[in-house]
Amino acid sequence: MKDVVKSWLVEEGILKAEVPDENAEWHFLVEFPPNSKQMCDVIKLKHKDIVLVVSGIVLSDDHYKALHSLPEEKKRALIHRWKIDLLFRNAEFRMIPDAENVKQIEFQVPLYLEELTKSELMKALREVFKCKLYIIWSVNYEFEKRKDLDAMYL
Repeated sequence: MKDVVKSWLVEEGILKAEVPDENAEWHFLVEFPPNSKQMCDVIKLKHKDIVLVVSGIVLSDDHYKALHSLPEEKKRALIHRWKIDLLFRNAEFRMIPDAENVKQIEFQVPLYLEELTKSELMKALREVFKCKLYIIWSVNYEFEKRKDLDAMYL
C-alpha cells in the first residue's frame, strides 16, 4: 500500500518527503494544493488499518494576541462559531491547547484501508485544506479588516 500511495502523491506532484516516524508504518509530507506552501501529513499508523490525513494552522503572534484581547464574550462567540461550522465538515478537529486558549487548530481525516483510493485520498486532502482556509479567511476577516478577502493565505 505504501508504494501505491507514494505513486499517487508523486503523480499529483505533491510529495515533498518521506518522514521517519517510529509510530507509523509510513509517513509522507505533502504540499497540497501544489505550490501552495500548505503542508499536510499522510500517515499509516502502526497496528491500525487506518491512514490519517493531518494538517493544522497556527495563529500568528499578532492574530493570537488579537483573538485573546477581544472582550471575553466576543472571543467565546467567535470560537463557538468556528466549532459549530467545523462540526459540519468531514474533518475532525482539535483546538490546541484548548478552546479557551486556542493557539492552533489541527485537522485530520481518517481513511480506513478498505476505502483508501486515490480519489478518497485527494478528497481528504481537499477537506483538510478547506478547513484551514476557513480559519485563515475568518481570522483575516475578523482581525485584518482588509478588502482583499480573496487572499488565500495569512
